[in-house]
Amino acid sequence: MEAIKSYRIPVEGPRDLIEEYFKVKRKALDAIFSHVKISKKAHLEFDGEYRKRLRGELLREWKYSKHYVDSAINSVIGLVKGWITLYNRGRAEGKPEITKRIVYIKNTLFSFRNGILKISIEPNKRYLGVDLRKYSWIPSDFSRIGGLILTEKELIITVKKDVEPKADKWASFDVNLTNVTALIDGEVKRYDLRELYHIHRVYEVKRQRIQKLSKIRPLTSKKLLKKYSRREKSRAKDFMHKLTTSIARELKEKNCGAILEDLKGIKKRILNGSKDMNRKLSKWNARTFQFMLEYKLKWLNLPVKYVDPKNSSKACPVCSGSMASYLGRIMKCEECGLTMDRDVIAVLNLQMRGAGFPQRAPNELIEGEGLCMSIKDYIAQNPKMI
Repeated sequence: MEAIKSYRIPVEGPRDLIEEYFKVKRKALDAIFSHVKISKKAHLEFDGEYRKRLRGELLREWKYSKHYVDSAINSVIGLVKGWITLYNRGRAEGKPEITKRIVYIKNTLFSFRNGILKISIEPNKRYLGVDLRKYSWIPSDFSRIGGLILTEKELIITVKKDVEPKADKWASFDVNLTNVTALIDGEVKRYDLRELYHIHRVYEVKRQRIQKLSKIRPLTSKKLLKKYSRREKSRAKDFMHKLTTSIARELKEKNCGAILEDLKGIKKRILNGSKDMNRKLSKWNARTFQFMLEYKLKWLNLPVKYVDPKNSSKACPVCSGSMASYLGRIMKCEECGLTMDRDVIAVLNLQMRGAGFPQRAPNELIEGEGLCMSIKDYIAQNPKMI
């Protein structure tokens, strides 16, 4: 298995290369998009012969390393294919555009020796050197470097290494709007997300005020919306990075893997209620939390697994009966009478599912993955969970 991390490094990028690369991508887009055919659905008819011809045309007045043109073509093909996917789903708006001045640098365009990253600009003539040893936040235990992204102000570097995740124990996580509830080594923990929710709420109010300007000053309104959306994203991302880094370090100390809910496509399924509920759920950062925690744990050689979250907070972990609201967030089983916080019910059920325990205490113990213990017995032996 491969673990991957990305980092941003401040550099002064070569503006001439960035500008020429931007122009080449626009030319490539015009050429490649002309090969999109639309009948009932859109599809791309762009074979190796067309690609070879386009590459030759783009290289005629190109003085930089040739592989930048290959990179530009690959990038544009990916953009067009993404547009085709959206178009076939009825979600494409207009023609795809090249708007960002960024350069994708293939691994054939750089070398890495003794901590120095050497990027070719013009072949055998001009290079950009970056000393990675100066940046303490980049781990030293990576085995290779993936593709790079270059802008006028920074270099985004991707580092990789092979891992074989192992864990002695499992921790489960239930992500809510204002907290993350976890079951770690038999102990229930809550991580407060109210600050994150407040960040989203503050910028939501700002956007509402700015949108009132759109009829009077549309350009100013658009500029401000972009500015504050970027700022909101940055603050939320910083909060999540700090939280997931702290949790990953804690799990490393206990050698715990993580069991998470499989939430793929969850917002599409639940963003169908009232406008207020939709706004509320749009502030739910569950997938971001899971993504960040997963790649950080993989880097630490700890496993992550996803389980079906269906009824995780409504099924009794003892008898698998139906649990109903009792008082606030407290749930009570209609069959065995177990009373427990709904978030604790969720992390307990998630851990049972991920660790291979049965979801119902049977008459005869069910053996699974080397375990021979019912949920009922498991709870009895781990009273800290309740």
